[in-house]
Amino acid sequence: MTAIQSIGLPPERHADRVVAEMIRQMAREHAELWDAIRAIAATSADGNLRAQRKLEARIRRLGAVNTKLYAGKRGCYQLQVFDDMGWDVARDAPILVGDEIPQNVQIVCTLSVLESEGRGRNSVVLAARPVLFLTKHALSRVAQRLGARELKDMRRAKNTLWNAAMGLLEKKQSLDARLDPPPEGWRAPIADGSAVVVLKRHEKWKALIAATVF
Repeated sequence: MTAIQSIGLPPERHADRVVAEMIRQMAREHAELWDAIRAIAATSADGNLRAQRKLEARIRRLGAVNTKLYAGKRGCYQLQVFDDMGWDVARDAPILVGDEIPQNVQIVCTLSVLESEGRGRNSVVLAARPVLFLTKHALSRVAQRLGARELKDMRRAKNTLWNAAMGLLEKKQSLDARLDPPPEGWRAPIADGSAVVVLKRHEKWKALIAATVF
């Protein structure tokens, strides 16, 4: 199993190398997760509130970070799914099942919306959009400063960065405000006060990027 081996906090070069391998492993896991979610969404019965809640529970059990159900009658509902996916930096595209896992990978925190028109139309749409890009640099800084050593630690570190970003963004009044940080970025404190993540606007996508952690 990939892990950081050191006495005390891990050094930068060692952390960078091992974190890169951890990110590639996480990217592979989440490609498989989304393949399973798409299959469930295509085959689940979701005409009533109980069925919609069962669908949400199944997606949570698959490993989604969080979900939020806006239930409705006669199969009309919306399910928001918060999760991650691997991102191929060279192609500037998500990593899907069957894709080769490249060396230069980022983790992207996503908001996906599974929406059903209901009323017997049997029309379910699943669309995902990136919200927050986590670079290898930011995750490596977390590994050094917070002492993350194994894959399970990196998952917790990733969730810590996501929670810090969401804690700041929830205070903004609109989507445009959430995606319009100043050039120097926003500084979002991590929950235990041990570090701060700097959030900047992504150059290409309507999303944020965790530029660094200090």
